Amino acid sequence: MSRDKREQRDLHFLDQDGMVACNPRDREAAHRAEMEGIATADVAAVTCRKYLAATRRQRGRPPSEPRPETKSP
Repeated sequence: MSRDKREQRDLHFLDQDGMVACNPRDREAAHRAEMEGIATADVAAVTCRKYLAATRRQRGRPPSEPRPETKSP
């Protein structure tokens, strides 16, 4: 049983191998995420800061830079 008392937990993305994407070498982290109900396959629902920062870096933006605003015509 988890001793974490936070009301809102970060949702973690599981990759195709069933590992937590923000920490792919830790099998226990993947197991904990699944057992505690904080794992998701929906990329849009992920709230893990480490995963979100990594995806921003892959897209070529620094983590602190805000998303560019798009103007509608």
